[in-house]
Formats: sequence, structure tokens, C-alpha cells
Amino acid sequence: MAVSGARMTYPSPSGDVTAYLAVPEGSGPWPGLIVIQEVFGLEPHIEDMARRFAGEGYLALAPDLYCHDANFKDISHEALPPALGLRRAPDPEAALNAMPQAQRDAVRKAFQWLTSRNDKTYMPDLQAALEFLRGRTDCTGAVGAIGYCMGGGLSGALAASGADLQAAVIFYGPIPPVDKVGNIKCPVQGHYGGEDPNITNNVPTLQAAMAANGKDFTAYVYDGAPHAFNNDTRPSYHEQAAKLSWQRTTEFLAKHLKGASVGAR
Repeated sequence: MAVSGARMTYPSPSGDVTAYLAVPEGSGPWPGLIVIQEVFGLEPHIEDMARRFAGEGYLALAPDLYCHDANFKDISHEALPPALGLRRAPDPEAALNAMPQAQRDAVRKAFQWLTSRNDKTYMPDLQAALEFLRGRTDCTGAVGAIGYCMGGGLSGALAASGADLQAAVIFYGPIPPVDKVGNIKCPVQGHYGGEDPNITNNVPTLQAAMAANGKDFTAYVYDGAPHAFNNDTRPSYHEQAAKLSWQRTTEFLAKHLKGASVGAR
């Protein structure tokens, strides 16, 4: 299916949110899908994912959750991966000092941003994205959320906030607060790397909480796949896991979004 995509803005209590909207060819209406960025921001890869989902017949909206964050504009994207690694280091300062001087200052700045950024606008901006999509005449009213890495955690957290979603998908994201899963109104699907213990080892806790609350949750763990296995622009890409998870995701979304009954529009 042919698609078009462009940057745009939508309203939020935090102020106008910059986003990328990918639209299928034709007049619709289509289900909506919020595509939530990794920690690296609204990068070309996330825009590409939005277009892929538009090609499957969804209005795919990818918010720029950092658009209100003036400090992020000064962060080197190349410094973010090593800065993320510092969060797991026993002694971040020693690890920084072991880096070449040319790299050290940029990584330090990125690390400081990661550990002190204001994330209070993320959830209101995602909730506003849901309302924006549902308010469009070319949307059926059925809306789902999918996120990757940080965005995976936010997809789960959005569902756990009680948002009126019809489906939520988590790709290797931190689990949502287990004391909030009773608020979830939709089926949830999760995809996790077998070689990503920091995330995947917490999945049984989420499974138990979802089961205790009578929620629909299916988790898949991909043997040999690392964190961020779906991102085909990074060394972490794992083709087999990415292809199988895409198949499972599109089947899940089609079942719960394209088949959803959300009243007359």
C-alpha cells in the first residue's frame, strides 16, 4: 500500500507536539497507531516504522517526545549509546575517565542529560496523541500503541494509565508499574530479547501481575536476540527475531484494531 508521511504538530497540555504522521493512500477511515520512539528520539528509523505501519493500513503517528526539551538539541547522538552504557557501570565516573578525551566530554553531557531529563511531558503528550487520532475523520476511532526500548516502556505505561486503547505492544521496554496494570483496558503483547537480561528478567513479574488482574498479555522471548533487535539501523539488529516479531505484531494489531467495534463514527 502506498503511503505518505510528513512532520506536523498536534495539541497537548504541554504545548504543541512535533510528530511524524504516516497516512495510507486513499480516503480511509483507518485505525490509528501511536508509534513511540526509542531513547534516541524521533529518528529516521522511527519515521520508517511509522511508514511501515501505514503500509499495513494504519494512521501511524510518531510523537517527538523531546520536542519540549531544549537541552536534547545539544546532545550528540553518537554519545548516547556509550552514555546509556554508563548507567549500568559500577562506577560511571571511572568509566568516563577511561574514555578518550575527544569522546569524554560529549558522553558526559549525554549521561548528565539522561539522568536529569524532565520526562513529565511524555505521558500527557501520548494521551493527547490518542485523542488527536481518535478525533480525525479519517480514523475509525480504534487506536493502539507500540513502542521500542524507552517507547516500549511508555506503551505499557500508557495502557496502564487507563488510556482507552484497543491494543498495546511493548518491544523490549521496561515493564509498567505492576500496581497499575489493573487499569489496562486492552490486550497487550510483548517482544523481548533472550540476550537482554536487564529487561527480559522482569517479564515474569509483569506476567504474574497481568494474570492476577485478569488481563490479556502475551510475551515472546527471542533466543539469541539482544536489546533493540528490531532496529535495522544499529548493530543490535537480529533479522530472524525482527521478522518473526513483525509477523506477530501485525497479526495482533489487525485482530484488535481492524476488527474493533468502537461505535458509530
